[in-house]
Amino acid sequence: MTAKLYDKLVDYSKNGRYPFHMPGHKMGRGIDIKDIFAMDITEIDGFDNLHNPTDIIKQAQEDYAALFGAKHTFFAVNGATGALQAAVMAICGPDDKVIMARNCHRSVYSAMILTGARTVYVMPQYCGVSDLPGGITPESVEEAVNENPDAKAIIITSPTAEGVVSDIRKIAEIAHKNNMVLIADEAHGAHFMFSHSFPETALEMGADIVVQSAHKTLPCPTQSSVIHIGGNMVDSEKVREALSIIETSSPSYVFMGTLDWCREYLEKEGRKIYPEFTDFLINERKRLSVLKNLRLLDKDVCGKYGIKDIDVSKIVISSQNVNCVEISQILRQKYNMEMEMGCHGHFMAICTISDEKEKIKDLINAIIEIDKHIVPNKSQKHNLKFTSLNRVVSLRNAYYSKAEDVPYNEAAGRVSAEFLIPYPPGIPAVSPGELITEEALENIRLLYESGVEITGVKYQGLEKLRVLS
Repeated sequence: MTAKLYDKLVDYSKNGRYPFHMPGHKMGRGIDIKDIFAMDITEIDGFDNLHNPTDIIKQAQEDYAALFGAKHTFFAVNGATGALQAAVMAICGPDDKVIMARNCHRSVYSAMILTGARTVYVMPQYCGVSDLPGGITPESVEEAVNENPDAKAIIITSPTAEGVVSDIRKIAEIAHKNNMVLIADEAHGAHFMFSHSFPETALEMGADIVVQSAHKTLPCPTQSSVIHIGGNMVDSEKVREALSIIETSSPSYVFMGTLDWCREYLEKEGRKIYPEFTDFLINERKRLSVLKNLRLLDKDVCGKYGIKDIDVSKIVISSQNVNCVEISQILRQKYNMEMEMGCHGHFMAICTISDEKEKIKDLINAIIEIDKHIVPNKSQKHNLKFTSLNRVVSLRNAYYSKAEDVPYNEAAGRVSAEFLIPYPPGIPAVSPGELITEEALENIRLLYESGVEITGVKYQGLEKLRVLS
């Protein structure tokens, strides 16, 4: 038998396709580190222990915190997924209420299964174009807080995968006035602090716990993440304990070492490199003003749809009348460029300081050329918003309940026993314990038929769904 996965990785690394996707080092272009395997060690003498750091790891975390303006920073080697789960575990227990954005990542939903906490949803607004979610408004958060004054925490994804930032400052004020901890999933915003052209960071705006995926936008390998603690509302020791429960007991020294290297690199060069990078990006984005059939998510949406700001390093292109999965396929097949995501109504390229400027110019040229030859399908309308689903059973109880399989078209009115997650970016359209509606089934069917992968389900072809018995 051949090593098919390994062989395919080797082939991909040599085929010349340009990666407009994470991780942020862009297939090694941004990491000047050699002999990775020679540094792949365990907790030997002189190298400290992540779960009880007293020496070199402790210092590395303190240095990271100092650069990013955190009270404490913990390295998280199971990615933002493990970090978010640890954050929830440190604050909430069984039956505690958590006010969470409906467009949180699956990992936050999984945290509710692990802790037994109960969800109270706040819904994102929409940009008025395609299926692109906007921000979470402070008003919607305040309403949820007033209705649930006993909630322990508020969890907001900001920025979203597409770079949409909510008004974290006002949401933090609401949280603190009501003695609630604000957890910000800032996985896609680890680079914000290094240029004034980026949004303010969640820490600057008053979030208490901030989770960042360094690997998404910084030159770090996949799974390299951190948890920042800001302010005085969070017991940092509880966060450390939760991380020790959630994370592997054999943490990667490669991940920790590159986080430390990345911090030093950014400390020395970040505030020089990033302003030059963002100036270049903003000029390239201006060239997309000629688009006729496609639309760039740009600064004109700020102040609308719950959007405080956007991340200009995400090239997010949407259309109401074009299947953007097909556009991402054209970019792959004709232009040899791999996008971060191709969804029903939008596609996205991630640009980082590791990118080659000429390749970004080539991407802009390709989008303009594709736009000229698109024939919009006027009958194709996108209406794929998150529906306000009724939670009948808690996530934890739904996970442990008995389930059965029913035909897809007969699932409406039943309570889901599984996740239905359009991927990427990994936000559940339906989660366990929610009542399945006709609208949700239709939205998921449209996504599936347009070429979007649906994960979390037992039946990949959506012949059946798992529902509570």
